[in-house]
Amino acid sequence: MATIRTDAQASDDAADFEGTVKMPLSEVRKPLYASVGAADAAVEKILTLPTTYVDEVKKLPGRVNDISTQAQKLPINVQTVVRALPATVGSQLSDLQGRATSLYNSFADRGEKRVSSIRRSPVTEEAVSRTRAAVSQTMAARTSTRRAAETVGTAVSDAASSD
Repeated sequence: MATIRTDAQASDDAADFEGTVKMPLSEVRKPLYASVGAADAAVEKILTLPTTYVDEVKKLPGRVNDISTQAQKLPINVQTVVRALPATVGSQLSDLQGRATSLYNSFADRGEKRVSSIRRSPVTEEAVSRTRAAVSQTMAARTSTRRAAETVGTAVSDAASSD
């Protein structure tokens, strides 16, 4: 659980706040997973663009032929849509929050799966292993450097005091 503590102090026209809130880590991670899931979905859509583009270009001649028929029906279609607009907008607004919540949850689930698959991949495990080895070597080098500096400092001190 993540924890935030609350404390408030007021002075003049300002107030300082500190707070404590406990929430499950899954809820803290959820926005990250949702952003990863949204990015993953966007990449998937982008990868389909070349195929979609070719398919849509192939459909253009048929659509051009249908334009005159659609243009004749346009005044009637516009009237129908305008008359239904209040009911349609109301229905869409009431449905919007549910759809947004559902989409957010699906992105979070997708992101969690993607992050898990990345964590389990051999390439990631190799990178983690190499990073740990590099950190260990860096810490050993830091210790050696510190000890060498201390030795040099002691030698300089001893040389200065013997003169």
